[in-house]
Parts: sequence; C-alpha cells; structure tokens
Amino acid sequence: MAAFAFFLMFFLAACLYDTGECFFIIQFPDFARQLIEQWGSFLAYLDYASWLLIVALVALWITLLGLTLAGSTWQVPLLKRLMRRPRVIRLSLLANPLVLLFVPLITVLALHATSLTRRSGEAAAVYFLYDEGISVPRWGFALGLYRITLQAQKKWGKGCTVLDSLNRETLRVALANGKVVILATHGKDGYADTCYAPEVLRVWPPDTRAVDEEKSSRYLRVSVLGADNKWSKEENVPANSHLQLAYIFACDGGKKASQWQEHLAPAQVITYNRASTVLDHAFWFALTGPARLKKLQ
Repeated sequence: MAAFAFFLMFFLAACLYDTGECFFIIQFPDFARQLIEQWGSFLAYLDYASWLLIVALVALWITLLGLTLAGSTWQVPLLKRLMRRPRVIRLSLLANPLVLLFVPLITVLALHATSLTRRSGEAAAVYFLYDEGISVPRWGFALGLYRITLQAQKKWGKGCTVLDSLNRETLRVALANGKVVILATHGKDGYADTCYAPEVLRVWPPDTRAVDEEKSSRYLRVSVLGADNKWSKEENVPANSHLQLAYIFACDGGKKASQWQEHLAPAQVITYNRASTVLDHAFWFALTGPARLKKLQ
C-alpha cells in the first residue's frame, strides 16, 4: 500500500513537472526555443529519467503485490519507515481505492474509444494519422481523440473516424477523402516529420502560389528518408475540395502557416509557430476541437 502511495506521489510530481514545462513553453516561446536548441538533448534525458523511475516504481509495486499474494511478510526498509507515518497511511487509504477504480474505468473508456475508430480506408470524415514510432499505443491516441470521435459520429455517422499510422498511402487517402485531417507528428521549420516510424516521412506545403501537375494549388508534398540518410524525390499529394479542418501537431509547423493555409484551402489549418505541447493538444482535443467540429458541414 505504501509502495503504491509512493508511486502516486511521484507520478503526481511528474505530471506537475510536465504541466509546468508546457506552460513555460506556451508563455515564453522564444526563450523556450533557445533552451531547446541549447539543451534539447539534456531535457529529453530528463523525460526519459522520469519515465524510468515511474517504470521502476510500477515494477516494485507489482513485485510487492506478488510477494503479498504469495504469503511473504518481508518488508522493504524504506517503505517500512514510511508506513510509520500517519499521513502516508491516510494518503494510501485514500489514493489506492481511487486508483483501483480509475484503472478499470480507463480500460472501459479506452476500449470504447478504440471501437469508435477504424484503420485507414475511404469514405471517412475524420483522419487522425500518427507517428507509429512514438511510444503511445493506438488506444492512447483513441482516448485523446475520444470527444472528437463522439462529435464526428453524431455529425457524420458510425465509422467516420480513421485512426492509423502516417505513411504515404494513409496520407493520400486522408487528403482525398477527409473533411478533417489531423497529423500527429513531430516537426520543425514548418515540416511535419515521422521521426520514429519505420518509414521516416516528411510532409510539408509547397511554396506560395505553387501548383501541381493539374494546375491545382490544393496539395501537399511528401518525401521519405532512405537508408542512405537522403530524402527521396518529393511527391505531390492532392487535397480534396471539401477538406474543412486540418490540425498539425508539429513543433514550429507555423513557420509555414501561410503555405499550409494556402495549399489546404478552403480548410482552416491549425499550426503552432513554437514548440507544441501535450497541454496544447489536450486542451484542443478536449474543448476547442469538438466545438469546431460541431460547426462543420
């Protein structure tokens, strides 16, 4: 019980740290960009370290739970001292039932959220395409997309939301069919990149006033990073005329905001001209996004 409470305290501290980091990036984008450029790799290691500690604490809790079920009475010295503190005991008694209730609740919501989506295919209204190399499971993306999916289903019917990894084919299908296209990737300098996927893909808008072979301005460009660490010849991916909303996760995607807007017109395109954060996306997908979808045709 104390181990679980200790884990919860650390997890809460990690959440507060991430929230503070997001708030700092949002409020001071220029200063945050300088820090990222100078200390980006070190900051990434901090994130890895926090997750490593969380994994270690979860493993400790599972181990102690297993020992308890096996009838062991062995006590961990640190936890033994913690259990002598009344506040720790009260916190454990309060937090443990809440978490034990929270786990099945999240499981049910994740299953339902995932069931409302499908893999890539035609005749969908909403396409959420993500970098499959990011350490978030598909059901995790489905949970984040939950309110968007519910609103889309009310508006366009069942099976109207596609949740799939981003590659050339899924991007082509999304831009050919979607009313709403969401690209959940990293990025820089106006580009959206699948940095961690098996197929490293780069998506970006053409230059201002550029047109494709069909003399249309509604298209994006895509390129794949080859084994020789060189980008392949860029390909044009046409966008349909009934696309109404595009949301680009990529950090600094807003550096090409006018080009994104021009080449996906008449759709409204949402980009970030700074490092985008989990807090940005959580707020949009929970509150702003569903309201935007409600107004679409």
